[in-house]
Amino acid sequence: METLLSTQYLRVYLHHTGHKTLELQWLDFVPSTDFRAALHEAMHLARLHSVRALIADNRLLRALRQADLELGGELVFKGLSAMGGRRFAAVESLDAMNRMGVTALVANVIPDTQLTSQFFATIEEARAWATAPF
Repeated sequence: METLLSTQYLRVYLHHTGHKTLELQWLDFVPSTDFRAALHEAMHLARLHSVRALIADNRLLRALRQADLELGGELVFKGLSAMGGRRFAAVESLDAMNRMGVTALVANVIPDTQLTSQFFATIEEARAWATAPF
């Protein structure tokens, strides 16, 4: 696992397996402007490294504005799908509001993509699923 980016809110890792997987580890509450900038940077890295799966470790991420969630759906899910992505794994947030928002977003956006998604209780389970051969 290679560290590609580290900020006060986010760490981005790249897993090198049969396909490349990007892991986003959210570290705390993220202000809207920083969240949006982080998503744009993460998708730049996804394109640069031709990733085919994404892991979102949301355990420490707190509630997000609806507009930020919607941007995430457009930018991340649809963007990953358009570049040939196949899997999205999420480790659920400890914050109930974030959990509800992300769950609703995935249910609404993923069906319109080529992605398969799954939620996990641990990062180890999410990594195992996202990095497993297609």
